[in-house]
Amino acid sequence: MENGVKETHAKLLGELVVPSNSWSLHPEKKPAFKSKEQVVDYVTVNSEPLYIHVPLCGKDASEDEYVRVIVNSKDEDVVFKITDREKGGDTRVHGSHIKNLNSTILELVSQSLKDGRRAKPL
Repeated sequence: MENGVKETHAKLLGELVVPSNSWSLHPEKKPAFKSKEQVVDYVTVNSEPLYIHVPLCGKDASEDEYVRVIVNSKDEDVVFKITDREKGGDTRVHGSHIKNLNSTILELVSQSLKDGRRAKPL
């Protein structure tokens, strides 16, 4: 699957991100999902990437500033990509390691920022 998220990956993302007080999980250009069931329902009929909005904190970060991380599945891996920051970047984890989402995304965002800002934890 090149441009979409597998149902099993989406379910795990929904379990981790939807209850978060800081991060949010979105379909493209739509409001955040409110439940993991909404996430699974969406990916079963749409072959599109999902987006995690990760708020920033630290030096000069505004309250509403965030990094948008694009999420796709490729074979058994979950691929995370940043395209809208100074450096950008991408990383992938095997679907069985998606529970390490917090550290994976924090590291990816840290590598893309150079100015003292950082990602808020999940």
